Amino acid sequence: MGPLKPDVGELIFGVIVFGLVFAVFAKVLLPRIGKTLAERHDALEGGFDRATDIQAESEAALAELRAQMAETRRETALVRQQAAEEGARLIAEARAEGQRIREELVTTGHEKLNGDVTLATASLHAELGLIATELASKVLGEPVGTLVADSDVIERFMAELAELDETPEGGAADKG
Repeated sequence: MGPLKPDVGELIFGVIVFGLVFAVFAKVLLPRIGKTLAERHDALEGGFDRATDIQAESEAALAELRAQMAETRRETALVRQQAAEEGARLIAEARAEGQRIREELVTTGHEKLNGDVTLATASLHAELGLIATELASKVLGEPVGTLVADSDVIERFMAELAELDETPEGGAADKG
């Protein structure tokens, strides 16, 4: 017998064993292998699909975050501008209030100064009258206090001095 002429009993036994092995593979192992391959395929495809979904979600979240950041920047710029305008307004108000207070103080100071000048002038007029009568008494050698006190000589003299001070040439009026 040889390889070209096999024994028929062995050939039938080999075909039967091959059929049994094939049947076991076909009924048990091939469905398990197919199921495992399908699961792996689903896992890979599902992983890609999930990765694509996750990437799309992350891109959407990134776009939303960028939009929120842009809105926040706009709001920040608006708040900054409003704060600058409010600051400028407050500075202008403070400056105006300061000007008003300064004007008030200057006016009050001028009024007080005018009042002090009036009081000093009246005091000086009274003293000047006394000094002038004293001097006149010494020059004449006799008391002139009662004569001057009864007349308005001192008031007329002071009025003439005031007129001389008020002339536009600075007190050098023509007496000719």
